[in-house]
Amino acid sequence: MTVETDRAGSVATVTINRPDADNKLDVATVESLTSALDELQRSPAPADVVILAGAGSDFSLGRQPAGTGPPTPSSLISEFSRIQRLNELVQRYPAVTIAKIQGQACGAALSLAGRCDFVIVTDDARLSFPEVRHGIPPTIVLSHYRYVLRRPVLLDLILTGREVSGSEAVALGIATRSVAPEALADVVDQLASEVAGYGSRTLRTIKRFMASSDGLDPRDAPTLGISMITNEMVDRSLQA
Repeated sequence: MTVETDRAGSVATVTINRPDADNKLDVATVESLTSALDELQRSPAPADVVILAGAGSDFSLGRQPAGTGPPTPSSLISEFSRIQRLNELVQRYPAVTIAKIQGQACGAALSLAGRCDFVIVTDDARLSFPEVRHGIPPTIVLSHYRYVLRRPVLLDLILTGREVSGSEAVALGIATRSVAPEALADVVDQLASEVAGYGSRTLRTIKRFMASSDGLDPRDAPTLGISMITNEMVDRSLQA
């Protein structure tokens, strides 16, 4: 199995399980991740919190190109569209998502983790977008992070491909928290348990607002917020 799913109450953990292949995202793994996340939300009791993890010493060393022959336009479009569908699924996921990162997280894998609501990394993690060193322009990565990071920060990471530690990743804005390696599991489990305790409806209303307000004119966001919280509170009152 390239991907494993474990469930403990309202918290699920989806693990990339290819440590012998550096947890690289090949076609099968991308499809398995997409299916696992879809299934968690289609279940009769959807998970409230989903942890995205990588087995072994590294989170993931990024994309593993499909096929062995010369790429064709159709094969590349299919491959990158598959990756982007997974990216968008995580970014707009109705449950709260936590990326749990140890060791290396590179390229497409770091971009995927960066779509999570929380990105928890170890102090000694090594995060990078190394595509430029291989002559690849990482435009899918740019399509997300250009709206997340300040331009000088983003171009420093993309144009040099340099590695950053967990603490620097937090300072730059690509991670939420940096913790001691031995504390990673406990910190993520505690965070997941705490957030899950706030209740499904509250969490899903927050996530729904974030998805619905994405790209919205900032002047219209308060009106959407008022509408959503009013509908939610009235609905709760009627069901009480």
